[in-house]
Amino acid sequence: MIDVLLATYNGERYIEEQIESILAQTYQDFRILIRDDGSTDGTVPIIERYATKYPEKIVIIKDGKKGGSAAKNFFHLIGAAESDYVMFSDQDDYWLPDKIAVTYRIMQKIEQKKGKNTPILAFATYKAVDGELKDTGFNEKNNQISAFKLDFNHLLVQNYVTGCLTMVNKALYTKCGDFDDRILMHDWWMALLASSCGVIYHIPDVVMLYRQHGDNEVGAVDVKSLRYRIDKFLDKKTSSMQYLYLDQAKLFMKRYGRIMPVEEYNSLKTFISIYSYKFKIKRMHVLLKGKYLKGDIVRAIGQLWYI
Repeated sequence: MIDVLLATYNGERYIEEQIESILAQTYQDFRILIRDDGSTDGTVPIIERYATKYPEKIVIIKDGKKGGSAAKNFFHLIGAAESDYVMFSDQDDYWLPDKIAVTYRIMQKIEQKKGKNTPILAFATYKAVDGELKDTGFNEKNNQISAFKLDFNHLLVQNYVTGCLTMVNKALYTKCGDFDDRILMHDWWMALLASSCGVIYHIPDVVMLYRQHGDNEVGAVDVKSLRYRIDKFLDKKTSSMQYLYLDQAKLFMKRYGRIMPVEEYNSLKTFISIYSYKFKIKRMHVLLKGKYLKGDIVRAIGQLWYI
């Protein structure tokens, strides 16, 4: 059994089409757990209607808690999950019919090699479309400047995992713990856990249409464009974000330091200590030696500049 976790907030425009695309999957051994985070539009009546129509497939989680962010909403859903595997769904995308089947097949192959007790994360690929599901000509390669860098050190400073393309096994999601404001995104947190204590794997198959519209909380951006690179280099937030990465890393050490392999533990310890060095040149040396760097030269230079 697979639990599909669907987090909603004011998503009436696309939520029906998304639910229909999940219900139409070729692999049917799943249920959808939906949690709304205080919508003020017609989202709640829509999901309640679907839950009434498909009681064996759809469960609405009502815990009375206010999330306030997509990450927190998903953490509440993770706490309600019970199945052997979990997938994550945004409210405005469109799943191709074999999304679950393709991802689950890869997950099974990895578990056969590594065992069910190993935390495993597998994530696939999307194609970007507009609000009417028309191809925008934008693909996932535009959203990642370099090849996926899924080693722990790179993931400490940049997330390469898209939650709505992801499946994790029970050995992983039961270790996520409670939400903390220092956790930047649920998918990033799980990527760190999988890369340090288990297995993380990218599936090249396109399994989902990723809608681009004005309401996306986190949307696909052409990070290869010169304009984007210059803007990111000049953005003052680039400096403050590095402190957020460190805060997340410190929390990760607190929760998982005792179970991490020695190599990853030492890497995390070194990364956390970076601001203990008085001189910038030493901090730059630590980043370069440990390869705690963004995925392209422009953003890596910006990272070194602001360290």
